Amino acid sequence: MFYKKHIVNNYILIAIIFNIITCQKLSNDLLETWGEKTICEKTQYFSDILEIVENYFVKEEGYSLEETDIIPFGFFKQTINGINYRLLCAIKKKSSDTPTIFDIIIHKHNNEFKLVSSKSLEDSSTDMSEKNKKKMEAAIMKYYIKEAYNINEFEIEYEYHNLGGLYNYAIYDVIASLEVDDESVEKRLLIIYRNDRTFTVEEELKAEE
Repeated sequence: MFYKKHIVNNYILIAIIFNIITCQKLSNDLLETWGEKTICEKTQYFSDILEIVENYFVKEEGYSLEETDIIPFGFFKQTINGINYRLLCAIKKKSSDTPTIFDIIIHKHNNEFKLVSSKSLEDSSTDMSEKNKKKMEAAIMKYYIKEAYNINEFEIEYEYHNLGGLYNYAIYDVIASLEVDDESVEKRLLIIYRNDRTFTVEEELKAEE
């Protein structure tokens, strides 16, 4: 009887330990998750973060806001060791349509913001499935629905997948060949793939005349 009771107690102890470990891991996973926020002036702290990023590029990277476009397209919040914000943005000269993609992390503590890290992303090309190619084509057609363009073809110039902590999130620099009324035009597009498995054209990248 004592032996059986001892075995039962061991099973209970193991179950408790397993539950503690599982709950701890779940808690950590939840804490480390980056939650995406809508980008607009009304989004809490977005304007503050964007101003910090603009000042960083001017003072530390030598950019001129008069000659440079800063295009934010991903804004995230994380609660761990305080509050962290993350901004994904494209930087390009106004005279060019070629972007550089930056991943920037800012920490907030006692209502003070500190830029923790800034890095430009490197191309990480992978083979895209036919299903996703069709979904990307549909996103391009949706973006240009008012112009009634037809898509001849599109080509992915660069793509970025290695975004630590952002699962099923990818960035594409795409050149699309479009046609309307027998006129062909090329458009350079910034396209995002999010973890809801949808593609969105975030921006048409244009060089000023």
